[in-house]
Amino acid sequence: MSRFLNDKKLRIRCKFGKLANKLASNTPRFARLILFNFLSKIYIRNSLILYILIKNLEENFGE
Repeated sequence: MSRFLNDKKLRIRCKFGKLANKLASNTPRFARLILFNFLSKIYIRNSLILYILIKNLEENFGE
């Protein structure tokens, strides 16, 4: 019984190790996706602010 349980623990540990390695190898990919998403949101926000500022300038100076 003890041998069976130890074998089971070893298999679980091995699966955990493989999962940890897989996650570690995917970390740069996740970081790139998050960074790309974040930067695109900043770009959209800045574009919107710039558009609003230009519209306000046009209204104030009557172009």
